[in-house]
Amino acid sequence: MVLYMLSFFHLPKGVLQRLDYFRSRFFWQCDNESNKYRLARWSVLCRPKSQGGLGIQDLEIKNIALLSKWVYKLLSENGVWQEIIRNKYVGSNAISQVHWKPGDSHFWSGLMKAKELFFQFGTFSVRDGSQVRFWEDTWLGNTTNGAISELVHDCQT
Repeated sequence: MVLYMLSFFHLPKGVLQRLDYFRSRFFWQCDNESNKYRLARWSVLCRPKSQGGLGIQDLEIKNIALLSKWVYKLLSENGVWQEIIRNKYVGSNAISQVHWKPGDSHFWSGLMKAKELFFQFGTFSVRDGSQVRFWEDTWLGNTTNGAISELVHDCQT
């Protein structure tokens, strides 16, 4: 159930901390009655096995990864749900330029939060150029070429 929620909604830090609290209690305590001494910090247990941990997954990272997977599917696949989401939220804009607005679904809100990291760490290939929008897409930094062009034009006048 938790994995399902992680894949569809961006969970607040407080919820993630509470889930980690219960996971650590489950790991260290066999009953609710007594407190037991913890032999290692939770952050150590969450490290990969190759780094001396137990490989327990960080829920915040898992949440962003699962939401990023939906962003990837939205960008790379064509299906019924992609068409619905594109028509409802994206329209004729590039997904990199679309933002969350009040009244949008919680699923879309989560995608928009994951989108920032997805574009920050992801790379794209131009291929035949049919999907490239030179003036509207962000190529360098956080600004589109169109906005840079307007700034240069304003400086010249």
